[in-house]
Amino acid sequence: MKVQCKKWIVLFSILITSNLLAQHSGAVEDGFNVSDFPKVSFVYHSNNPEVLDKDDFWHLKESGKNLDFDVQLCQDAVVNLPPTILFLWEDMAHNGYEQFDFTKKVLTGFFSSAEISSNDKFAVSVFNRRKNTPSALKDLTNGFTNDKERIISAINGYSHSAEHYSDFPNRSDMYGAVREGMELLASEKTKAIIVFTSGYSMKNSGSDSEVQVLLKAQQLHIPVYIFQYYLKSGVAPEAEGFAKSTFGGFNSYKDATTAVTALKNLYPQISKRYQGHDYKVTFTSNAERGTEARTIVLSVGGDEIQEQLIPPQHTLWSWISTYPWWSILIGVIFVAIIIGALLFICRTKKNASQNQRELQELEQRRIKDKEEAENNRRAMENKARQEYEGKKRKEEEEKLRRLMAVKNLYPRLKCQVGSNSFTYEINSPETSIGREQDNDLILSNDMVSRHHAKIVFNGSAFEILDQKSTNKVIINGCFAERAILRSGDIIGLGEAILTFYL
Repeated sequence: MKVQCKKWIVLFSILITSNLLAQHSGAVEDGFNVSDFPKVSFVYHSNNPEVLDKDDFWHLKESGKNLDFDVQLCQDAVVNLPPTILFLWEDMAHNGYEQFDFTKKVLTGFFSSAEISSNDKFAVSVFNRRKNTPSALKDLTNGFTNDKERIISAINGYSHSAEHYSDFPNRSDMYGAVREGMELLASEKTKAIIVFTSGYSMKNSGSDSEVQVLLKAQQLHIPVYIFQYYLKSGVAPEAEGFAKSTFGGFNSYKDATTAVTALKNLYPQISKRYQGHDYKVTFTSNAERGTEARTIVLSVGGDEIQEQLIPPQHTLWSWISTYPWWSILIGVIFVAIIIGALLFICRTKKNASQNQRELQELEQRRIKDKEEAENNRRAMENKARQEYEGKKRKEEEEKLRRLMAVKNLYPRLKCQVGSNSFTYEINSPETSIGREQDNDLILSNDMVSRHHAKIVFNGSAFEILDQKSTNKVIINGCFAERAILRSGDIIGLGEAILTFYL
């Protein structure tokens, strides 16, 4: 009977272990969640700031065959954060003053009439040609600010560039300026670049590649909005494509008033920044467990993403779901065998267990009595030692107190805590100083530690001791953990200043 029970127990253990290992290795593979196979799900991430509609997901195919699937947005669509906006002002002298005056009117008109949030920050930089200089930008506002008067004054105070270029007169360094602008904005959470340009052809302009700058803008999630002053050259298609690829915008204007209105309408939209979105895609696979990998193709707006789905292996639970009645019958038989084996083992060990428990209880009782006696002895010794030490401390304190009285030593501390001034008289051999209410001298200041220092009388002089404070103890301008105090010494505790008079 015992041998048969052991065989069944070993067999059951092997089945359970193999099932757990199979489930662990086949739970999630290659980004697919197959825990509810044949129902499969995976997460598709898009860097597009716009929330995609289900209609943007065109089809999902498994091994070339279309499958029905469901798409759900995994996160909030919009995060509102205060934006940091950099205006880039292209100033090319050969264009004359039309574009220069246009940009100045738009910027001053915007900052004069728009309702600017106190949390938003702006900067204005001018660019034209880098030539041999290390930077393509000239900072007009001295960094980012929300002071409208300072920005308007900086714009109005800038004079038109007088540089002319005989070689490639219509080439600016817009992409170099945008790249430098992105470096200034890299640490900001929500940011945007607004470029005012003449609209000349930007293809292969300056020293920076359009593709490299575009990739960096997409990686940093910085949209670039281009306001083109419409000249005879017309709309620059490559600049328009560049702006829209950063999820920004492009428009051409001739009238400054119209451009101001457009900029005011754009401004509140910039505060809605996006970091891309995750979409949970769910479908039912036609594959069977244990078969070869399947090619899954998801089409999003015409772009196809291809992944390999590996169907999970057969497990005990999958077999149970396929043959439920056989599983129930085998389970009942197995449980009956286990119960019979357990009852037999329990019956044979009952008497031995009872005797063993009684012996253990006697031993535990003996050990407990011994521990209680030892604890009582230690408690009495500790109490006697504490009473003796307390008595000695009181005698020593009283001795020092009498010595202070005989010598008439009652120093004063002139305290300056912020705008609060007061005098504290030391009339005890030990005076604690700190922010907490349990101190003798309480200094209400956040830079003072809860228990900052204490002043003690050693029988001949007064000493100050640092109590491991955060901002330390400063005596006459020098840090000190322990020092003898002399009349006139200036003590610094955080932002509190104490003068010692004896």
